[in-house]
Amino acid sequence: MKSRNIKNGMDFFLTAYTALKRTARPAHYTVIIDEIFREKYGVSASAADRLEKLTHNICYLFGRATKAVSICPPAYYADIVCERARLHRPHLFDVSDAASTTTGASQTATLSNAVQVHPNLRDMMYYI
Repeated sequence: MKSRNIKNGMDFFLTAYTALKRTARPAHYTVIIDEIFREKYGVSASAADRLEKLTHNICYLFGRATKAVSICPPAYYADIVCERARLHRPHLFDVSDAASTTTGASQTATLSNAVQVHPNLRDMMYYI
């Protein structure tokens, strides 16, 4: 990306929810690469419309809310999982100066080995 312009991408604004107080603010979505809709429907408005409709429909699927949420639930779920991981293994996510600094592939391997989910919980969204 140069100058914050996305050459082949697209963007759209979506307000999937009704504001309980004040005014509903739209979420800004940026599609950097579309490997699903453009391949199936070609470069047309139909592909963009279908992606926007899917994004809108997903906003109604957040497990902690009975109404639509402002951004797609996968973003909320990723935030919840990261927060849980930080609480379960605080020593792995310590960013203080006293923490040891490991870089590269060894740090990634260390994190993936240290953060293992029990087999009984792998297919469950226990963090909700």
